[in-house]
Amino acid sequence: MIDIRIVCTHDAAKVAEMLMRLLEAEQHVVRLTVGRQAYQDLEANQDAEEAVLMIWSPAAPGQEYMLAWAERTAPERLVEISRALGAPKIKRLAPVIDFSGWRGERGGRAWNAMNERLRAVTRIYEPPKGPSQQSVMLMGLASVVAVGGALAVRMNDVAPVQTAQAAAAETITFADAGDAGIGGATTFAEPPSADDIFRLPRAPARIQQLTPRTHIILEQLEPNTPMDIRDPTLLERLQGLNPLRDIARNNNDDQT
Repeated sequence: MIDIRIVCTHDAAKVAEMLMRLLEAEQHVVRLTVGRQAYQDLEANQDAEEAVLMIWSPAAPGQEYMLAWAERTAPERLVEISRALGAPKIKRLAPVIDFSGWRGERGGRAWNAMNERLRAVTRIYEPPKGPSQQSVMLMGLASVVAVGGALAVRMNDVAPVQTAQAAAAETITFADAGDAGIGGATTFAEPPSADDIFRLPRAPARIQQLTPRTHIILEQLEPNTPMDIRDPTLLERLQGLNPLRDIARNNNDDQT
């Protein structure tokens, strides 16, 4: 963001303060020069790298300090807005922006035109920045990864060819050695499997019974009669002591 110097007369002080607050909200560094003190600031501003925003209010064209700022400021640094007709004719690169209907809002045709002019001044003193250090590091890392991937693919393509060449060289060496009578194995035999050496005996097809068959005869038992294991009651004991009962029982037995 470029620094901005606002130059105006006293009748445009309120408009200049509103512009100052809005431009500072957009991260600009803004300095305000109002009235005759502009003569003192003009000498120090000749070599400053900042945009000069001049407000042409109804009283501005008749003030000598406003004309001095307009004539002695480089045209590429100058940004002019008008609150009324009558802006002086000076050497300028961009036309005066009409701010007569502006009421302090951010946006609109006048505000956008002023911002576009400020961006043009910014491009003069702040050229486009190169890539950041972080971007350069990321680009370098991407290049290293790309080179590593290409090498890996190349090694995978060459490895089968080298393996085939090595196998062919070994075959030729064995054949030459056999023909010259030097000795050495020219053929390879696979050793027998462990299943062929160690074989378990097969189980017999049928297992004979160890004990002969016997027929079991079950003994027929008499039906079980329930036993009276209950103790006689007191009444039964008293009846057992009655002699008349025994006499009646004996009579019954004789009759049968």
